[in-house]
Amino acid sequence: MQATAQIFHAMLQVRRDILTRYATNFPMLACTQLDTKSRRQTDDIVNSVANKGGTFMARVSLDDSTFDRLEYRKADLQFRLVEEKLPEVAVSALAREVVRRLAFRMPRTLKKEDLPTEADIDLLCGALLSKTDDAADNFILSARRDGVHLEAIYLGYVAGAARRLGDMWDNDEISFVDVTLACGKLYRIIRGLRHVIAPTILGDRDDWPAMFALVPGETHTLGIEIATDVFRREGWDVDMKVALDHDTLVEQSDRRNYKAIVLVANSDSMIEPLTRLVLALRISQPLAHVIVAGNILQHHPDIIDVVGADAVMKDIDSAVSTLRKLIETDAP
Repeated sequence: MQATAQIFHAMLQVRRDILTRYATNFPMLACTQLDTKSRRQTDDIVNSVANKGGTFMARVSLDDSTFDRLEYRKADLQFRLVEEKLPEVAVSALAREVVRRLAFRMPRTLKKEDLPTEADIDLLCGALLSKTDDAADNFILSARRDGVHLEAIYLGYVAGAARRLGDMWDNDEISFVDVTLACGKLYRIIRGLRHVIAPTILGDRDDWPAMFALVPGETHTLGIEIATDVFRREGWDVDMKVALDHDTLVEQSDRRNYKAIVLVANSDSMIEPLTRLVLALRISQPLAHVIVAGNILQHHPDIIDVVGADAVMKDIDSAVSTLRKLIETDAP
């Protein structure tokens, strides 16, 4: 058992070396020293395990198959495209959406000792603001490999970094470009980890086949009413949401775990609220398939990549089969 403790001590030292390197590379952050109390507590845990003859068991699987690399790449591409194709005010609104949707997700069951320290959050923010593209990815994956609880990663590290970035943005400590870059990195990380953080987000929600929603600001309801009726006639349980503002729509969607969410928009001007809505729903519904429908498809041939959707519904005749194929891909 002494060998087990020695191995774990070595793992901890590697972790500390990584964090120390981040602290050296990000002098803009004053609080980047690992606090000695946390180090002593970690050492005490290892020594206690060794003295009792026990074995340290990581609480997180290190199987890389749990990381959704496809969704990670899609999220990364999306943020690059919106910076190119949408006006700065719209990109700013998207960054704000990511920050506020992540920042106010608070841990309910975690103990204080399971949460990251202020220094840890500073280090993660430094990694997110770094010019090294994968610095934050490596930070989070390192935490996972060290056995950090999944809920602590999502509700502690990610949410804590979102709050810190929001404060820094509000206080003009970082620029619009900086926060957009950081938010894009945060978003792609949670999309990559969507399968492992989904239980924390979805909780005890009831499973439900689909939600059809009119994008806030859209006024033409006939198309969504016809589509909903067609699906219900085919035996689908479909929730229809119309005439709701952005926050109300997202709040109501949080009540269930949807397999598919169909968002309907018609006019070209809906591209910005549509993109913002998809971002919010991706955070609150990490496993749902998101489909775009309506005349907006005629205005944006690359709409799947720009808004971060999974598919489009081009016509009512193929709508049912399109949705059924998407949902069937989740079947074991």
